[in-house]
Amino acid sequence: MIRLYERTDCPFCWKVRIGLEELDIPYETVATRLGEKHPDVVRLSPARTVPVMVDGDSVIWESAVILDYLDSRYAPGQLIPPDPAEGARVRLLHAYSDKQLGACLRTLVFEMRSKPERDWDRGLLEEGRRDWEVCQAWLEGELGGRDFFGGQFGAADCALGARFGVAEAYGVAVNSAHPGLQRWFEAITSRSSWQAAYPTSFIRSE
Repeated sequence: MIRLYERTDCPFCWKVRIGLEELDIPYETVATRLGEKHPDVVRLSPARTVPVMVDGDSVIWESAVILDYLDSRYAPGQLIPPDPAEGARVRLLHAYSDKQLGACLRTLVFEMRSKPERDWDRGLLEEGRRDWEVCQAWLEGELGGRDFFGGQFGAADCALGARFGVAEAYGVAVNSAHPGLQRWFEAITSRSSWQAAYPTSFIRSE
């Protein structure tokens, strides 16, 4: 059985769980804590971070590569479109989620999860919200009226869905100025994979 070393609220881990659930692949999880280095993770991954997935003799420690592997190994074409151009588009959107969108939300999430509300830097949060709005506007255009970013549900939706889920958990969900994204996120959250993969907790400042 696949073993996944993870942290429940980490969006990189969350998207992998969504992918595993979508493909109906049995797996077990090994929980880790923020700031602590699990000895198996240190041993298995040069990055020393989660997620790390072990499938038989295969050890994969990059979340985007994990989803590519799951598609190739278990359900070709289900998470990554087989058409080269569409496959590249999905991978680019996945990279956008990991890099641009992740950086966009980091300011908001890190501020709100690390401090009590009375100590939040309001100026920093406002800057983060402006960046979040820019990201949403770009993604609304990329969605272009589709139900999902790859036409059918796939790797880009796993990645972006987890990011939007983190944003929602910290009170900065998609807004009504982006109706396409709202419909997309509602469709994401209605899937059984979303319910099964949803984090058991989020970091909250006391």
